[in-house]
Amino acid sequence: MLKKILITFLISISCSVSYGQSTVADSLRAELATVVKPIDRFDILNRLVLDLTGWKGDNADSTYSVEMLYVAQELKNDSLLAISYNWLGSYFYLNKGDNSTALEYYFKALPLVEKTTNKRRISSLYFDISLVYFDLQNNEAAVENTRKGGDNLPDKSHPLYDFMLIQYQGNMAQYFLLVNQPDSSFYYAEAMTETNKRMNGGLSYDFGEATVTGAVYAQIKNVEMADEYFKKALALSYSVESATSGLLFYNNYIPFLLSNGRVEEAGFQAKRLLKQGILSKNNNLKLAGAGFLRRVFDASNQIDSAYYYSQMEANINAEIFSQTNVNRVESLAFNDKIRKVEDQVKEEAYQNRLKRNAFLGSTFTLFVIAVFLFRNNRQKSKSKKKIEKAYDQLKSTQSQLIQSEKMASLGELTAGIAHEIQNPLNFVNNFSEVNEELLIEMKEELDKGNMDDAKALASDAIDNQQKILHHGKRADAIVKGMLQHSRASSGVKEPTDINGLADEYLRLAYHGLRAKDKTFNASMHTDFDETIGNINIIPQDIGRVILNLITNAFYTVDEKKKQDGEGYEPTVSVATKKEGEYVLISVKDNGNGIPEQVRAKIFQPFFTTKPTGQGTGLGLSLSYDIVKAHGGELRVETKEGEGTEFIISLPIV
Repeated sequence: MLKKILITFLISISCSVSYGQSTVADSLRAELATVVKPIDRFDILNRLVLDLTGWKGDNADSTYSVEMLYVAQELKNDSLLAISYNWLGSYFYLNKGDNSTALEYYFKALPLVEKTTNKRRISSLYFDISLVYFDLQNNEAAVENTRKGGDNLPDKSHPLYDFMLIQYQGNMAQYFLLVNQPDSSFYYAEAMTETNKRMNGGLSYDFGEATVTGAVYAQIKNVEMADEYFKKALALSYSVESATSGLLFYNNYIPFLLSNGRVEEAGFQAKRLLKQGILSKNNNLKLAGAGFLRRVFDASNQIDSAYYYSQMEANINAEIFSQTNVNRVESLAFNDKIRKVEDQVKEEAYQNRLKRNAFLGSTFTLFVIAVFLFRNNRQKSKSKKKIEKAYDQLKSTQSQLIQSEKMASLGELTAGIAHEIQNPLNFVNNFSEVNEELLIEMKEELDKGNMDDAKALASDAIDNQQKILHHGKRADAIVKGMLQHSRASSGVKEPTDINGLADEYLRLAYHGLRAKDKTFNASMHTDFDETIGNINIIPQDIGRVILNLITNAFYTVDEKKKQDGEGYEPTVSVATKKEGEYVLISVKDNGNGIPEQVRAKIFQPFFTTKPTGQGTGLGLSLSYDIVKAHGGELRVETKEGEGTEFIISLPIV
């Protein structure tokens, strides 16, 4: 299957070099009508999409891309689905200048491609994502995704290695051009030249190489060499119909002409660019064309024409960079980060299960070996050394499992953070959109002379700005709390707001469990003693204790809910209280309670009442040791069938 897809892709590249040969497209259409097998139909549609791309002014490429997607869904093949999403993003939406929709399809393709571990496709997709960010003038996001693509290049033995390498080199050269680092850009331009010679890439790669090299020479003020390469690129531009590479050429060539007083030539090329943008309905090309024409007419002192194109530029710019589009792009990128965090949490949980099972198996094996050696070789020094070695291995494995338990709690907290932080971000985005509308209305009222209405709108905008600041600080506090939790314990006590610490971990534990199980729900109650103030503790360690107790409480009430059904309301309460020289922290649930026969064992290492695979039995043991190290006490009060309360007692001094 993979070999067949690769061969089809290579044939498609050769078909698409001239972009839209009608005889090739017609023969493919005729063949398509006779095909029955879905996989063969997908191959022909794939080649049609590539052959019909370019500035043709029709939607044939979109039609066949959508049909490809239907066939891929019918085949239930992740690899083919990824290709379909990628093609829709690249050959239709990106070429039409719809940046946010192109990015949406790329992020749909990304998890599917990552499942296949096909490095060629992973790197290609990251390069496509970087092109969107270049169009959106987000250079840092563009170079970040370019480097991710470079990290996933296929092996040098791969037949498409050079094709992928030159895309990486071209993107890096473009980035260093944009950030005004000509030396680095020139390095990648020379590398592009060597790669292109080696692979003999054809017109489009010759065009890209000439464009980048000319731009580098222009940036270092070598007019003669820049003109030579730009003229070569200009000649090739009439044969290469690519919105992305074409925009890169014009963005460098027209400013070069203007800076050297060649205003008439610059005007001709700017009109050509605008015409291509209008024919292809590509806002990115139209925006650049209108902007360059404004500069041309400014230089020619033709005020009316300059004003006309400045208005066109402003309108297109407002459409591309509208708050809605900006929010959509940011939301897509944020959701992809959440997906990666959740994937990482799942992977860590899986690895922890493997370590736990390995530990239990090795513990039993080592125990049997130790008993056998002890009974049969008690008097021999050799057996003593073996037992000591086995014991050291057992202690080492135990230490690893304790670290895994800590990382598991961090993983649960990370999932809660991802969902908790989305709430203030949604407020920030929504109030930003409302402020934009208020400011537009205020401008209109000012134009009409309605000062009272304008002032009222300004007051609303100020109120909204305060809400944006409030929710921004909420997000900042959540992130700082996460960093504080994830930081390794310093072992140094510091003044800490115990009420804030308990409240934060209650909410984050709840959202962490909700992230793993959407059906989970429980009531939460708090009763904090505001007279406590700050107490000296190691916040990372006490935070882990509180998180463990709250997570156990949520697990207990959820288990009882599954048993009792609708008549039961799961509830977890967290309270603090100052008693003399001590602070009491209480975590209480209305679950099933702890049976009398196991109460004496709950603080023993590796004892757990949870089913196999769901608990290590280290949480309460570690919590007990941490509280003791603080000079405090951890005790439990429980009634079977009614609930359980864990009470942490910590000295104030």
